[in-house]
Amino acid sequence: MVPAPVVHSRSTALALLALVSVVWGVHWVVVKIGLDYMPPMTYGALRIGLGLATVVAISAGRRTLRRPPRSDLPIVASVGLLQVAGGVLIMNLALQVVPAGRSAVLVYTQPLWVAVLLAAAFRIPPARNELWGLVLGIGGLVLLLNPAVIDWSNPAEVAGTLALLLNAVLWAIVSIHIRRHTWTASPFELQPWQLLVALVPLAVAALVLERGAPVTWGLPTVLILLYSGPLATGFASWGSQAVTRSLGPQASATGFLAVPVIGLLSGWLILREQLGVVDVVAFGLVLTGIAATSMSPRRAAAPAVDPAA
Repeated sequence: MVPAPVVHSRSTALALLALVSVVWGVHWVVVKIGLDYMPPMTYGALRIGLGLATVVAISAGRRTLRRPPRSDLPIVASVGLLQVAGGVLIMNLALQVVPAGRSAVLVYTQPLWVAVLLAAAFRIPPARNELWGLVLGIGGLVLLLNPAVIDWSNPAEVAGTLALLLNAVLWAIVSIHIRRHTWTASPFELQPWQLLVALVPLAVAALVLERGAPVTWGLPTVLILLYSGPLATGFASWGSQAVTRSLGPQASATGFLAVPVIGLLSGWLILREQLGVVDVVAFGLVLTGIAATSMSPRRAAAPAVDPAA
């Protein structure tokens, strides 16, 4: 018999929401630091491998570890390849040249692109609050991409910034798939298989493209991998599902808007990333636009999943 989904009390769910938001927000800084110790694809493969081991252990303990139903294979491939593998790869490559705080905000523009894609591909017009969110969010993005903030003479920084926006679009595509997919198994039951699907291309890429690339092993590297794998990928992904089931998709999606804010503050406090007036205004517009778009009452949010989880 499959155990019933765990539903926590409101106070416990809110505490878990805060914990997961902090873990994911600070993780942008952790990855930025980790790239000084490991090449990007190797880091990604090790992270997903450790996260997979954690999720498998949790699933085995809850007796929910089983093969995915055939009807859920498309969502396993979609999340595993586009959201997890693609997200981790883009995140690790872009963070080598883009500040951690800005990266977190750019990737979390996903709700803006959901509204755009639904209108363009499915002829679903945005609600009034979504229109306001798009205007504010796009205005903020224009400010973030202006020469006073981003160095257009640096091709690597420009490419990294555009790659992070591509990551947000990929996440939006997967989010729409998540919403429209008819689920047989629960998202958490499918998560081990999604991580396994993500691990394969990352491991192959690391072996082929980074063979012989040095990894600086030591206590910092071990702590970074433990944070990225078991904590940020394994535990936090389980926690986000528990929060969504306990508080509902709308409340959890709104609550997880704290992640880019924490990512921005972490980059400023820990890495001493500069925040000028234009940066603050741009980030404020983007985050306000994301909040307005995410709080649409007529569309249920997808289960909270870290784009790089």
